[in-house]
Amino acid sequence: MSHEYTIKDLIDAALRKYNFDDSISRNRVEEAYREVVGPFIVQLTRSVSYNASNHTLKVVLSVPALKNELTYKTTDLINAINQKLGREEVKALFLL
Repeated sequence: MSHEYTIKDLIDAALRKYNFDDSISRNRVEEAYREVVGPFIVQLTRSVSYNASNHTLKVVLSVPALKNELTYKTTDLINAINQKLGREEVKALFLL
């Protein structure tokens, strides 16, 4: 029985084996957030951090009114980020 693997499959397996998968996921999710919200909101974002073990994205904003506005769009933001990533990576978004 022969198995065919793509280069992507082999690289992904190696990254998981050496525990680089979480840091790559973290970078991808944080970059997807920046792309989804755009440059104006990125300027008003103090920090973005993703926890791959529990699939949560934490965003600290510098303007309380923006936090209020984005709170109503939490589900839309999660969906847009996951769509950008091509898989369900983010399950919860916390705006602080």
